[in-house]
Amino acid sequence: VPLIKLPENFKEMDVDQFWYNVLVLEDLGGRRVLKELAAFALDILIFPHSNASCKQVFSKINLIKTKPRNRLNTDTINDLLHTSQCVNLSGGCVKFKLTETMLRSVTSSKLYQQRNDPSQST
Repeated sequence: VPLIKLPENFKEMDVDQFWYNVLVLEDLGGRRVLKELAAFALDILIFPHSNASCKQVFSKINLIKTKPRNRLNTDTINDLLHTSQCVNLSGGCVKFKLTETMLRSVTSSKLYQQRNDPSQST
């Protein structure tokens, strides 16, 4: 491996910034000499470090799909999860701002339209 000069502040960089800088490093001939190693390291950084987010989603699904609500279809559960996330990201139910578009989209004519896919249960 030819000698390559790393940036001065590489010890203070975030891990992903460091590996991106390694990815774009070139030797005197303009070749990216550590391209494969850096690409591999960046690919590894994509993976979550724990399964906490998956567990949170399954926990929310268990709270949504109770015995009285056991016939909810996948689309409804997905919509409820998205709604919950949207409200939480906006600061909770107290700070959540309901828009005019949202109000128009929850009318009974829109909520209870027949689905074209016969495999969807209601």
